[in-house]
Amino acid sequence: MLKLSRSWWHGFFIIATIAGAGILTSISLRDFRTEALPPENRPIQSEIPGYVTSNACRACHVGNYTSWHGSFHRTMTQVATPDCLPDDMTKLDLTFDGREYKGERDGDKLFVRVRSEGGSYGEPQQVVLLTGSHTLQIPWLETGQDRTLQQFPFAYIVAEKMWAPVTQTFLIPPNLKEYYSLGAWNGACMDCHVTQGQSRFVEGNRWDSQVAEFGVACEACHSEGREHIERNRNPLRRFKLHLTDKTDPTVRNPARLKGPDSALDCGQCHSVWAFNNMSDKIDFNRHGSAFRPGAHDLAQRFVVQPQAADHAEEKDFIRRTEPDFFRSRFWGDGMVRVTGREFNGVQASPCFRGGEFSCISCHEMHLDSPGQTSLEKWARTAQLKPKMDSDAACLQCHQTMATNISGHTHHVADSSGSRCYNCHMPRTTFGLLHAMRSHQVSSPTVVESINYGRPNACNLCHLDQTLAWTAQKLEAWYHQPMLQLSSDDRDIAAAVQWIVKGDAGQRALIAWGMGWESAQKTAGRDWIYPYLLYSMSDPYAAVRFDAWKSLQTLPGFSDFSFTYTATDDSISEVTARAYEKWLREIRDPAVTYQPETALDADGHFRQDIFQRLRSERDDKPIILAE
Repeated sequence: MLKLSRSWWHGFFIIATIAGAGILTSISLRDFRTEALPPENRPIQSEIPGYVTSNACRACHVGNYTSWHGSFHRTMTQVATPDCLPDDMTKLDLTFDGREYKGERDGDKLFVRVRSEGGSYGEPQQVVLLTGSHTLQIPWLETGQDRTLQQFPFAYIVAEKMWAPVTQTFLIPPNLKEYYSLGAWNGACMDCHVTQGQSRFVEGNRWDSQVAEFGVACEACHSEGREHIERNRNPLRRFKLHLTDKTDPTVRNPARLKGPDSALDCGQCHSVWAFNNMSDKIDFNRHGSAFRPGAHDLAQRFVVQPQAADHAEEKDFIRRTEPDFFRSRFWGDGMVRVTGREFNGVQASPCFRGGEFSCISCHEMHLDSPGQTSLEKWARTAQLKPKMDSDAACLQCHQTMATNISGHTHHVADSSGSRCYNCHMPRTTFGLLHAMRSHQVSSPTVVESINYGRPNACNLCHLDQTLAWTAQKLEAWYHQPMLQLSSDDRDIAAAVQWIVKGDAGQRALIAWGMGWESAQKTAGRDWIYPYLLYSMSDPYAAVRFDAWKSLQTLPGFSDFSFTYTATDDSISEVTARAYEKWLREIRDPAVTYQPETALDADGHFRQDIFQRLRSERDDKPIILAE
């Protein structure tokens, strides 16, 4: 029997080991290539010329990277994973508009199956992206049509930890069952929820969308980073820049720009804008935004100010082709009425015309001011600079008023009526189921309410007072001319009129405003209950939601449960029981109600007034296009 030498076995072992390693390496390389291939069922992050992503900024700008990473800008769009999705989607069991939705999970991938009621579930669709951050989050599904996305018809309301139909998380007419169509993310949402998005329309309803980075990242505000990184590899260049007052021309710092240019950095997303022409629209679609931080305009686009003289031809075209465009975004005098469009307000403010005022006069994009709070609180309070949630925001410029606030406001110095924000930036914009502060600095007038329907600052706090009362105060204090007012405006509280006969946008603002603590302290709480309970049956879901949340701020209803998306019959039953609870258990029989509130001595609606106001309600469908 032939015996093999020890050295032969040793050599064989070495050869076998090398061969095995080679096979394993080949398998690994194959798997790596497979994993490295970009997914085909969603938009992808791609190497757009000049862009390097936030990861490349991290090494040198650790502090700025950390604060950005903790902000909600980063999470405006995320690739869907179990960690970033708002809830355990495997527990989903939802029904809407005749369809049932069920969640599933396979490893780190999440799926949704859909079936018509009584039928069988269809093939799973992967949840691939998530848009939204701290208030409302919307998942997006693969469609089987390249990188085209389909909206999951439910959104997650973060504060309530609940799912609700998307159409019932925006101010949208009740008969509109689908607001975002197939491809809406590709053709619209990605314009502002990613960094340098390219929607890349293909044909029909197919898109090949790509982005420089998901979410709103460093290069959205500072421009492309490749040249900046390559040139600053030279330590001598960096040292020289530090010894001078010159800015680095390879990057833009909004804090070093003039006010209008700095604000435009935010305005590229936070504005109502339109394309200059079809050619620019196609260019934007194919190659992304041509705007770069530091520029004086938006390049292919312009900020839409309805009353301004600029771009008259383009705005006339919009009026002809989209009749509801302006009504869905602006009050009648051109003041923006939807959230997320703050730059329109800033640009129209008298403060802006001085050339120094900008968004970062009050906000900061990085947590670097002395005395700043925790990163989490900073992110959740609109990234305000220290003390910018107080009168200091205005008094940093209007310093002479600081010594005698009451002389200007005619209110006690430490009262809500002496807060600059409440009078000059009242909550007249709406979105994400909330009333929010206008960013157009203005002074309250009765004219804005009579001519344009916009609730004025005085009556948003003094909810129980009439427009005539406000007109008298403004005439006495600020010499505003008196107006000829209707009998209703002389006798019935403005807030009562707005919440009963106003359009859906007005009703939502007042439903939210009745939960504002300052207004409750000023106008009283007892008379508010019936109006909130009535508004919980409003045909618009957004109004119902805000009425419910405001009711929870009142004694006796803090833990009141209400499904604002339920059927009409269910809502009627719940609100009727709630009304009886207030009437029998909570209402103070000793309380008297001002005649301006249109309630009788027992707290019931005065039916002659209420029914007439209700018959005059502005029922024209309205969409507040956030």
